[in-house]
Amino acid sequence: MQLNDRLIGALAICGGVAIIVGTLGFRELPGQQFGSAFFPRIVGTALILTGAVMLAMRADGPWLRLPALLRGAAKWQVTAALASVIGWVVVSPYLGFIATTTLMIWILILVAGGRLVPAALTALVMACLLYLVFGILLRVPLPFGAIERFLT
Repeated sequence: MQLNDRLIGALAICGGVAIIVGTLGFRELPGQQFGSAFFPRIVGTALILTGAVMLAMRADGPWLRLPALLRGAAKWQVTAALASVIGWVVVSPYLGFIATTTLMIWILILVAGGRLVPAALTALVMACLLYLVFGILLRVPLPFGAIERFLT
């Protein structure tokens, strides 16, 4: 997706303002010359100035141009990837990490044109590998379901 420089400048200004507003509640550090909000405010100000320059520059063309990827059949793959993230967040508290991740990976492989059985095996192996790395080795708290209760 190609964004016009003016749109990027407007987004940079909004981001800079949001950073500065977010620092208004930061407290001053006693005995320090600069408080905890000093450097984030510098970044916010730099974003605002950069965005203003980008808005002032002449930029021809539409504000937003969709690439060919989002016009053809691949738009369904992009839509499936975005929907799977939302679906994972909604479903994982009920099914647990392994079942939800297996289902999500399996559906994404099928949408991309994969075959049914190899996709299922790949999804299951990847979900178990991710659970091993994040849930066991790195001790990231993952959603528990029936499979995770059986494993512990």
